[in-house]
Amino acid sequence: MSAARRRGLGGATLGGALVAGLAGCGSDAAPAAIDARALDAGPGWATYRIDVGRHDAEILDGTSAHPVRGLVMVGARDYAFRFDATARYTITAPVEPGDQLDWNKLPGLSDCDTVDLSVDGAMFGWRWRLDVEPPHLEVTAYANNAGVHLTPAEPLLTLSADELAAATPLRYRLALDGAVYRFAIDGAIAGRPIAAATTLPRACPATPVDSFKWAAGLYFGGTSTAPSVITGGILERLGP
Repeated sequence: MSAARRRGLGGATLGGALVAGLAGCGSDAAPAAIDARALDAGPGWATYRIDVGRHDAEILDGTSAHPVRGLVMVGARDYAFRFDATARYTITAPVEPGDQLDWNKLPGLSDCDTVDLSVDGAMFGWRWRLDVEPPHLEVTAYANNAGVHLTPAEPLLTLSADELAAATPLRYRLALDGAVYRFAIDGAIAGRPIAAATTLPRACPATPVDSFKWAAGLYFGGTSTAPSVITGGILERLGP
């Protein structure tokens, strides 16, 4: 595998794989804001790719700091992400009934002195709904609080099949702020303005937000693995 093809993890346990993630981390580092003018199909973008039968994604292109991944010391992520038509998936052999409604994950951060996002951490969730007419994609705020899954009552955003096919980027913000996680999505698709925000409770408000945590990538599941190849574009950098 070339240096341009790196495995993006949805979560991890402590071990040798984390050592490489230490490079470039600073105790007060924070993700650089994404200039709105960069939210196009130009240079600087990387691609997440989840192969059939996988949960985690490879990262095509990018550098050690783009997109952010591995072990970091930040309290927020600010990135542009674009779904495409591959987000329309159908699970035909689910591990458990109802896996089609499981939330998949966009990039996030572990929390509470753990590197396992399935225990404590925050991210955006997404899923393709086949049980509605017409089918559509939902994006939500998602957190794990000592292993308990938290989502708001309603998703933050829905995208139609046509909007997915347009592969238009939106900006995603995730921040640890005292006792809460703050989530926000903004941008526009086909002239439709998008501005959504919410909070979810944080299990460890006393834990410093700039403590070591795992910066996760695109992840499929839930329980079942990807039934088809899924890709998505990301623009994210750590530091200036």
